[in-house]
Formats: sequence, C-alpha cells, structure tokens
Amino acid sequence: MEIIRLEDVRKTYRTAEIETIALDDINISIDRGEFVSIMGPSGCGKSTLLNLIGLLDTPTRGSVILERETTGGRGDKWLSEFRNRNIGFVFQSFHLIPSLNVMDNVALPLGYRKGEDAREGRKRVREVLEYLGLGNRLRHFPAQLSGGQCQRVAIARAIVGNPDIILADEPTGNLDSRMGTEVMDFLMRLNREEGKTIVMVTHNEEQARLTDRILRLFDGRQVQ
Repeated sequence: MEIIRLEDVRKTYRTAEIETIALDDINISIDRGEFVSIMGPSGCGKSTLLNLIGLLDTPTRGSVILERETTGGRGDKWLSEFRNRNIGFVFQSFHLIPSLNVMDNVALPLGYRKGEDAREGRKRVREVLEYLGLGNRLRHFPAQLSGGQCQRVAIARAIVGNPDIILADEPTGNLDSRMGTEVMDFLMRLNREEGKTIVMVTHNEEQARLTDRILRLFDGRQVQ
C-alpha cells in the first residue's frame, strides 16, 4: 500500500538575479514498509527532496501526498502536528541538545503532543532506548557518548513517537565504517522488525544496495 507519493514536483529557488531549479518533474511512489535510498552527486537535489517529503519545505509546483493526505495548502499547525505524529527525522549531525541527557533528548518530540501521558511517554522512551542497546546510557549526556551512540540516540528520538515514516539524511556520514555499519544495521532492523518506511539519502553505494530500491537523481531530475 502506497504511503508516499510525489506528483510532477518542481522546486525552484529565486533571488533578485537568478532562478535555480533544485528539482524538476519528480514522480515518486513509495509503499508502506519499503526502505528506499536516494543517491546522486552533491547538489543534485537529494536533501531538497527529503525536505519536501518531510514537509519542511513546499514544492513550487506539484503535489506531495503522505498517508493519503494531500499536504499542499495546509497551515503550519496542521503540518507541524502531521510531522510530529507521522514522520521521524535522522540527520547526519545528530542535532542532540548538549545540555539534555539521553532520556530528555529522546523525549523531546513527545512534549509537543497534546494529551500525551508523561508517565507513559517516559516508559516508551526507556523501551526505545533498550531496543537500540542504550539502556545503560539513559543519564549520559551527548558529550559522553561515541558518534555511533549519538546517532542511535537520534534514531531513538525519531521513532519514540511511533511514526510510520523515517527520513534519514546521510545518517552514517559522520561515522567511521564500523559505527556506520552499526547504525545501518539498526535502520534495517527497524524496517524489517517494526515495518517502518525509511527513505535514506546516502553517498554509500554499498549501504544503498542493502535497501529495497535506489532512486537516483542528477541535476534535479530522476535518472532511475
């Protein structure tokens, strides 16, 4: 069953002097439970595409449809609530808050949900961290963790709200090969065991081959 669809999507950025076409004529369909990689040279529009799917940006033309909901024309409140409940983000640079410990970093998305039971939320945080092998790091701060552990905390934060879609932008880009393999293994596990739909931007061909499908971009267009 389809969970993500982009129809005739174009994204342009304009200044007073120039118009840059970041994406053009993008048509993508991703089924629930798929693990899809997005590949292409730097500057080809990979992160722009991920931002459009994640509702962090809007297309200049075309439609982004998620969970059968047409997202165009929606207000900021609707978009924020939809993102919070349906999409988890994993970034290359982790984006953890240094002054918060592991539990508090992971619990952040739950704090934006109306009617969320705090006790149940903390229970969920513990369960997710145990699942990712971080049960003994609950009170540690980001500076006390390895790069691989920080990325696992970021993954925990992305999935604690039980979203159907996980968007990962170069999730192993700042890690050495061993830690990168570890993080990739956890993403594969989330896809296979939890049924999460994952869309991952990567430059790593070996990792991309582990996923169900590779979408390739060049100069803002699909080439495969």
